Amino acid sequence: MAEVKLAALTSTKADSFTGTMSLKMAAAPGASSTTGLNGDLSMTARFTEQLHPSLFADVNIGSLAASGTTMPGGIEEIVTPTGFYMKWSYLTQALHLTKPWVAVPFSSLSKTSGVDLSQLMNQATSNSPLTQTRLFADANSVRQVGTGTIDGVPVTEYTGKVPMDKALSRLSGTLKTQVQQQMQKVGFSTENFTVWIDDQHLTRKAIISVDGTSLSETISMTITSINQPVNVTPPPASETSPLPAGALG
Repeated sequence: MAEVKLAALTSTKADSFTGTMSLKMAAAPGASSTTGLNGDLSMTARFTEQLHPSLFADVNIGSLAASGTTMPGGIEEIVTPTGFYMKWSYLTQALHLTKPWVAVPFSSLSKTSGVDLSQLMNQATSNSPLTQTRLFADANSVRQVGTGTIDGVPVTEYTGKVPMDKALSRLSGTLKTQVQQQMQKVGFSTENFTVWIDDQHLTRKAIISVDGTSLSETISMTITSINQPVNVTPPPASETSPLPAGALG
């Protein structure tokens, strides 16, 4: 439908946004060698992002569980154009660090992982939780299923599907190759979505799911503000420690 395509276009023009999200992943039995996940994983988080003129993001993870084990919560990540910072008491204790934040420059991670993270950051503004909805422009089987309100704002609900090869076409370089290889490993081919759009053509909520041969994933996100002033500030040097080189692996 034209309304979904228009919302996809509108979302790419956002300069900043805030919201909440939840993630659920489940690996098929015996698929841990392919997925890197042994069982289920779930997470809830709040996020604040500035997309332009430079990417800055602050993500607060309230809950995290993997393979039936609940991990200590209270995780905060701040992403900047040159690196990211993580505040997690579990991590700082495990690494015997005395400062609350761990600093990780992308240059160090690129050397260790072989992934050009500068390229990833250049494309991050088109792969954030909000602007991922621009993939809906490639949707098929779109239909309107109802109306309602979110945070007092009237919305219309739509469902549809997006072929994953369309999503890949929006990436480039080594990042595209690696994502394509991973998608083939887990058997992702089609993304299903339900989206709630307001009368300003803005996405207010979206649920995105994909079922592969060895992994299934569902992301639910609610956008609480768009193009409002946000403040994402890296922690001061006095509160950060560099991630030990031995931990980069």
